[in-house]
Amino acid sequence: MCNRLQYTWALIWLSYFLAIQVMGEEGGVRPADLSLMALDASYEFHHVRNNHATEGIRREVLGFEVDGLSQYALLLRPAGIAPKGGWPVVQFNHGFHPNPPLNGFNTAGQSDRPGDYYRETVQAFARAGFAVIAPDYRGHNVSEGEEFTQRALADAWYSRDAIACFLALSSLADLNLDRVYMLGHSMGGPITLRAMQALGDRVRAGSVWSMAGSDKRAQLMAITLKSANAEDNSESKKVLLNALQSELVDIDPSATVDQLSAISQAASISSPLSIQHSLGDQATPVINSLELAARLYLSGGEYQLKVIPGEDHLFSGEAFSAAVVRDVQWFRRHR
Repeated sequence: MCNRLQYTWALIWLSYFLAIQVMGEEGGVRPADLSLMALDASYEFHHVRNNHATEGIRREVLGFEVDGLSQYALLLRPAGIAPKGGWPVVQFNHGFHPNPPLNGFNTAGQSDRPGDYYRETVQAFARAGFAVIAPDYRGHNVSEGEEFTQRALADAWYSRDAIACFLALSSLADLNLDRVYMLGHSMGGPITLRAMQALGDRVRAGSVWSMAGSDKRAQLMAITLKSANAEDNSESKKVLLNALQSELVDIDPSATVDQLSAISQAASISSPLSIQHSLGDQATPVINSLELAARLYLSGGEYQLKVIPGEDHLFSGEAFSAAVVRDVQWFRRHR
């Protein structure tokens, strides 16, 4: 699971290394279609089962379909009776998992979404009076589409799942669709930005924690250098970069990495965004969030930024409690 400094970078980059020449099988999907699906499609949830309640918070597993793939999500409803107009909603987009089929498993090895790593995160927002929806993404847990997890552009495909999950909320009762917010952690940050770009002001406000970078070129160069003892030159073959380029060509010969970069397209985000990041985060450097804030400022976007002391990739202790309070206040401010 997405886990602090124990992130196994070799596994992260292995997923990119395995992502070779499979995009073309989808039939000429263009970059805009890859990350931002058509918004006039109809998406619906269906009930799968109820999980055990915790602290009076009800937990329901829901199913829906994206691109012909059966997908699943966890819905938490707060304890008590829904307010007039329904519960405000937070959609939580999770981070990278080195073994996607085990996403949402607990330490006992049982599927128990969202898994122990993120359990307190979703519970905290449910305690604050928000219904929380957390999609698996394709290929995660028992959601279909495991082949997508092995692609260099995997998180762009996951963005489609996040958007479809948001649109399917209209099929559920007792939710306030005028107050739907979005929170993404780590890899879930770029996924959240793409969803906000696609959905516009349907997302009342968003938040990203420990924002992951979205420029695959830099990421793939990092692993190339690591395997080459930090030495490189123009004559050395770059297997991973060549694989990325091949995937882009298979999508569209005119496609570029920048078209799919969530941070570089930040100017197209119309809803307010909260950004939080640990100063010493070793998994996703704080420069990602600083660049995002700078781009939003220069484009006139509304945002708030909090850089937190320490190295936590997922905040803990007092820093976690403060981060939740900061976001709850941000969401309530943007009703």
